[in-house]
Amino acid sequence: MNQRHLLILAVDQRPWLTKALYGHTGTATAEQRAAICDGKHMVAEGLLAALADEPRLAAPAGILVDDALGPGVAERARAHGVTVSMPVERGGCEIYETEPADLKSYLDHHRPDLPKVLVRYNVEGDAEGNRVQRARLAEVSAAVRDTGGRFLFELLVPPTSAQLDAVGGDSGRYERELRPALVHRAMTELLDEVPVDVWKLEHLDQPEHYRTAARIAADAGGECILLGAGAPVRQVEGWLADAAGAGFTGFAIGRSIWWDALRGLLAGELARPQAVATVAANYRGFAAAFLAAVPDGPEPH
Repeated sequence: MNQRHLLILAVDQRPWLTKALYGHTGTATAEQRAAICDGKHMVAEGLLAALADEPRLAAPAGILVDDALGPGVAERARAHGVTVSMPVERGGCEIYETEPADLKSYLDHHRPDLPKVLVRYNVEGDAEGNRVQRARLAEVSAAVRDTGGRFLFELLVPPTSAQLDAVGGDSGRYERELRPALVHRAMTELLDEVPVDVWKLEHLDQPEHYRTAARIAADAGGECILLGAGAPVRQVEGWLADAAGAGFTGFAIGRSIWWDALRGLLAGELARPQAVATVAANYRGFAAAFLAAVPDGPEPH
């Protein structure tokens, strides 16, 4: 197994998770926050159970978690040798905003291995908004590296109205026909000003598109991992096979691993051991699917 692999379980959702579980976007109640926090600890327990079952996954294992709804999860994972990633963006913003405001103190305190941003960036979109984002992200990248971390950049490329019109309003066609080239262009444009160590990218449809993204990243000293987008297991496994075979070094998958288990736990439909076992099995399954597709990469057994 290549020790450079990075197999991240992502559980950093904040505003989306509150809305999905409780139907609102305001501040969750203390009881709701406590329930979500307990759920995120359950997810971490699932990851740790997967590593106990398959020790060879310990080296590439990672977790992406926030300290707002998941306090203590990062520390718990780190104590078991898991790579820790933490978000430094304000959730739900169209134009990137850093959160917390005092980024240096946050990084000094938590020392995440991979501070992460989520950014919506279309090179044919809002030019001024893109300029503002590049300037802000350059500052974040510098702060991350100053504290010894590696910069994880989740890039989303939503369509402009004109792009969607060009494919007859079909989002599937946009993802297949237009988005891959827009992702490559966005990476290239951003790298002119923003050093990135790890790109977290949406599926790119064809192996050659994954290879191009991996090459763009590698030329700047970086690498690419695949995000899961909450898609069904079989679909994600297909994306993983394409990405692994084309030079991606791992994944960051969240809801596809833990959503059913978390919802079942909070609804009282699953006992905690069952929920933990479900998370562990799903994580092991995705890890096996990815590693089996790496050229000359054995599937863990």
